[in-house]
Amino acid sequence: MIGSLVKFSSKKRDLYFPSNPGYKQFDGSVGLVLSYTKLDPGDEYIKVRWIKPVPYHNGFSTTSNFNLLNFEVISANR
Repeated sequence: MIGSLVKFSSKKRDLYFPSNPGYKQFDGSVGLVLSYTKLDPGDEYIKVRWIKPVPYHNGFSTTSNFNLLNFEVISANR
């Protein structure tokens, strides 16, 4: 998973996290996976370095941590 190229999907966010749909500004943003963590209940999280910084609050986000379910994998690094 580390080194894979991923794209944030608001549709997937709405599907898997309907009670917390936010983060629309990240929709379609592409990033490179820097780290991957799988927790005991099976939840998978990744840290992403955005190819193009994403406008967030009063600045820009260059990296983010999200549940893997928020993403489409564009190119997997095996």
